[in-house]
Amino acid sequence: MSNYGEEPRWTARPRLCRGVVEHKEKQMRSMQTIRAARRAASRGLTLVELIIVITIIGVLTAAISVGVVQSQKKANLNLASIACNNVRDATIKWRAWHPGEDCPTMDQLKSEKVLDTGFNVKDPWGKPYGLSCDADEITCTSAGPDRKEGTEDDIHVPKVDTTTGKP
Repeated sequence: MSNYGEEPRWTARPRLCRGVVEHKEKQMRSMQTIRAARRAASRGLTLVELIIVITIIGVLTAAISVGVVQSQKKANLNLASIACNNVRDATIKWRAWHPGEDCPTMDQLKSEKVLDTGFNVKDPWGKPYGLSCDADEITCTSAGPDRKEGTEDDIHVPKVDTTTGKP
């Protein structure tokens, strides 16, 4: 008989049997791994899910691009207005240094370094800035986004009252 706490002899596995059992257990684990991999592979995206994801990405892209285009238009208007202010200020300086002379050209302002030599003499839409000198006022203009003179989107510095035509 067995002592208390010891396994009976008839339940102990022989050495040869233990190796076979371990081999079977390894086979079972590898089969479970294969089944798990097959289940994971079968859970891939369906065509409908893929189309939905692509549609969502397209809608987000369209919404973002609308905002970017509007921001670009606003930035171009601000850039043209700031450039006209710079041209007007440079012309006022030039006229102070050259009293009695006519209105300078952009090239004169750049060559005499009243305007920075890297200054772009064209507005963001590719048209050259207009410069006019009256006896008491200097005006810089840009044709604006529509590239046509005399329309509502024109940029004038100083700002011109559209009803009277005066600054």
